[in-house]
Amino acid sequence: MAKLETEHTFLGNINQVYEGLRQYERYPDYLPGVTGISVLPAKSSESTCRIRYELKIIKEFYYTLNMYEEAPHSIWWDLDESNIMKANNGSWKLAEAEDKTKAVYTLDIKLKGLVPRAVTDKVAEANLPGMLSGFQKLIQDAAAES
Repeated sequence: MAKLETEHTFLGNINQVYEGLRQYERYPDYLPGVTGISVLPAKSSESTCRIRYELKIIKEFYYTLNMYEEAPHSIWWDLDESNIMKANNGSWKLAEAEDKTKAVYTLDIKLKGLVPRAVTDKVAEANLPGMLSGFQKLIQDAAAES
């Protein structure tokens, strides 16, 4: 199981950051490795929607997450289905910090098969800087458009 927790400060107020993070359909334009996104209806009344990700990081794979939202402070998810993962749980916890937003990102994944934890940890950590940079650009673009 790869576990990751990091704190990042985004430029923008909490509402701008929250709304930017919710721009799921725009992820392929901003996040490295994401080649496709489908926003699907929720399976339960507790979740907001489901998001099917298609990625290419070393190889092509997909996974679908059940998304949960509590505006404007948190977004969290759990795994619905995948061709490569046994588990994918994570969250964004947001807090106002003057004209910026402090975000705590957590991710806990487990891949199918015999993949050493060191490998999954390394992949998760290697993709983090590009992901955070992509989210900052998405947040700024979404705020500028509203």
